[in-house]
Amino acid sequence: MLSAGVKLAIIIVSYGNADDVDRCLKSLAHSDWGQFEVFICENGGEAAYGKLLAALVGPDKTLQRTSDGASTLDRPQTRLASVTKCRFQNRANVVRVGLGTENLGYGGGVNAWLEPLLAIPGWGSVLVLNPDTEVDRHALSELIAKSAEGFGMVGGSLVFHNAPDKIINYGLHWSRSTGRVVAIGRNAPIGSVPSLEDFGRIDAVSGACVMATREFVEDVGLMADDYFLYMEDLDWGRRRGKHRIGFASKAIIYHVGGTTIGSAVAPEKRSHLSIYLSARNSVLYARRFAGWRWPCHFGVGLLFATRYMLKGSLSAARVAFVGLLDGAQGKTGRPDGKLGAPRHG
Repeated sequence: MLSAGVKLAIIIVSYGNADDVDRCLKSLAHSDWGQFEVFICENGGEAAYGKLLAALVGPDKTLQRTSDGASTLDRPQTRLASVTKCRFQNRANVVRVGLGTENLGYGGGVNAWLEPLLAIPGWGSVLVLNPDTEVDRHALSELIAKSAEGFGMVGGSLVFHNAPDKIINYGLHWSRSTGRVVAIGRNAPIGSVPSLEDFGRIDAVSGACVMATREFVEDVGLMADDYFLYMEDLDWGRRRGKHRIGFASKAIIYHVGGTTIGSAVAPEKRSHLSIYLSARNSVLYARRFAGWRWPCHFGVGLLFATRYMLKGSLSAARVAFVGLLDGAQGKTGRPDGKLGAPRHG
């Protein structure tokens, strides 16, 4: 059981980035919305789990342990080898820190908590939050308020951490013709709202901060976790059926982006894992949602892979090409070690 009065379950997936998680939790600790609990999945193994607990828990840290283990959520789950129950130092909200049985990827890390939560009463919405985000004091209450208007999936004003006056996106659009993902509202001024035309193009809310109602999750299902990383947010949105997407403009979320996988850099400097997964999953997604057009998407992907060659990065071009071929063959899940240690963020 969750604590009495809990309305919101917040899920954070970590991969050895304890400092990011700590900043995120500190921002949640100042929220004006009181009815929430936090569920963290550490995907980086036992050593990373130990470091995360050491960074978060202690007399002078953000969290303190609690001995109450009355809920089934306080014990190991199907995809969680260990669970440590804590609460904030300055408020009673519970924070559970779980250790993934392996590197589950982003969708898998979300589902490691979301799946057992579906069997637990007491929550009405789930907020999936990247570890390298910080929420404004009013963000949770604004997201909840928008959800209460009848929206199953809700996003807020996701802004650049180093440029908080510019919106990263209102939501994501996937082109059925080319397969490219477009960030609707990129660089729009903070406080703005999408036009009716732009709003109609939004297919999903960015997985960096996406709220979904319990009804949405029960109807649509869990996040698709076989992508490992990238496209699971679009996949969730494309499967939404009758559930409408809402945008809470006053809910401000600060996002750094790519702190663990190395994707928040110029294209030619991205990590090989980021390049591979972007290429592979674009084709996997097209195979599922583009019908007979998916080979065209593969062709567009080849053009983007050529871009790396033109910029002098032959290794990046090779990795992108391998990703495209693996996507065409339907390969899913965690990449093999040839691309380096699987990471996400």
